[in-house]
Amino acid sequence: YHGVRGHVHEIYHEMTNRITSTGTKTFNDSMVPKLKLTRSEMTVTGLYLQHSSRPSEKVIFWIYGGAFLAGDSRGNLGIAEKMGMLCGADRDGEMRDIFIPDYRLVPEYHLDDAVHDVTLAYEYLIYERGILPENVTLLGISSGGGLVVLVLQALAKSRRAYEDGKIGSYVPMPAGGVLMCPFVDYTEPKGSMREYIKHDLIVNQAVYEEGIPYLEKVLGCHENRVRASPCYCDFYGLPPLCICVSQHEIVYDQTMLLAKRAEDHGVDVTVGVWKYMCHVFPMLCAFIPEGRASFKFMCDWIKDH
Repeated sequence: YHGVRGHVHEIYHEMTNRITSTGTKTFNDSMVPKLKLTRSEMTVTGLYLQHSSRPSEKVIFWIYGGAFLAGDSRGNLGIAEKMGMLCGADRDGEMRDIFIPDYRLVPEYHLDDAVHDVTLAYEYLIYERGILPENVTLLGISSGGGLVVLVLQALAKSRRAYEDGKIGSYVPMPAGGVLMCPFVDYTEPKGSMREYIKHDLIVNQAVYEEGIPYLEKVLGCHENRVRASPCYCDFYGLPPLCICVSQHEIVYDQTMLLAKRAEDHGVDVTVGVWKYMCHVFPMLCAFIPEGRASFKFMCDWIKDH
């Protein structure tokens, strides 16, 4: 892995059990009828980046973006390693290892499959690698930020089902979630999603016209797209959230809607807003001061939580 300092482990692990329900998938629990999952659906793959000879106590669970159409774990190794290293500049000085799970993409697969894959990867991190939930921070970029919220909402729903006696177990929440310019509204484009494609360097008119139609193709009618959008779902029971966004990028309106709804549901939300930046501008931290400042903003939040 060119340019990466740490030790990279390729993960391929077949899980024997699944606890958390996501989307159209059902609970793998004796108290609830379950849909039979295939061997490939129960297999976790991805990359685990370890900074030193011994695994770190705290881990960043990194979910890449790509509008659910693209992205992979390998392409995120360099920037993810930088985050883990900067998060080590704290009291104990321990750099945080990074787990970047793979997940299935549209249009070959459904959004539910991506949520299933990432949630199963979180269970792998907790139960197979033995990382304590309170030592895990979820971080998602763009559509990966949407997946972070969907995973947290699935975990919260699972816990409520456990408390109501509907299932026999649940998976504890992580320490929190970091959302980098999150893509969280999958309904018809409006507001900044329509207006700012005129000058956004990342999601421009061509990307918009190619990518947005897949939402309707994969999710279907408006009602389905509302139910699939994390910004319109239930936020009760979610851990603290850190949100980083530009005031002049496409996801600004939906990000602020998510922040408000989460706060209204009692979630501790920290929001950092920068002006005149493009979508996912923190990824440009090696080139622009605003990228470096936003990267530090997220690192500081992770260290505090």
